[in-house]
Amino acid sequence: MQLTRERITEAALAILGDYGLADVSMRRVANSLGVAPGALYWHIANKQELIGFMAEAIVQPLVDGAVPDPARLSSELREALLSVRDGAEVVVAAVSQPDSLVRQSLETRFSASVRAVLADADEQENVRVAARGLLHLTLGDAAVQQSAAQLAQATGAAPRTDGSAEHAAAVGFLLDGLKRSV
Repeated sequence: MQLTRERITEAALAILGDYGLADVSMRRVANSLGVAPGALYWHIANKQELIGFMAEAIVQPLVDGAVPDPARLSSELREALLSVRDGAEVVVAAVSQPDSLVRQSLETRFSASVRAVLADADEQENVRVAARGLLHLTLGDAAVQQSAAQLAQATGAAPRTDGSAEHAAAVGFLLDGLKRSV
């Protein structure tokens, strides 16, 4: 078996799906691949980098193809995060890292999406701020929604609504305000 960054990331995502982020360790990933933990370090420097690669895999479908409108992009990101156990936590952790490629990719994507709907795209600062606002709104909403669902499952409480309508409304408010300010 040839060990690659992609295989390591796939193994980490499988552990994430089965057990959650708290149980994704370099040792556990190595064990799942049948290799010594040290073998992973030829391909991935540390757990933070592994989290970055996992986040890239989670959001990759959003980075390719035509740029959707900001509301759709926000909704698709939220769905991608919620479709993976602890997906929001992984992506938030990756985005918060210095020099994060995931953050750069998502900010570029959101900026292109916002720029496409603004009549006056010359106002680059508004585009950047709005793109970051939408990204942070979506990441935060998904993280809270995912945590609430996990808490409900752990305690046997009734799960909340999925929150997608509230998220869509919040995105709409932000975009409407931006359009009025330009």
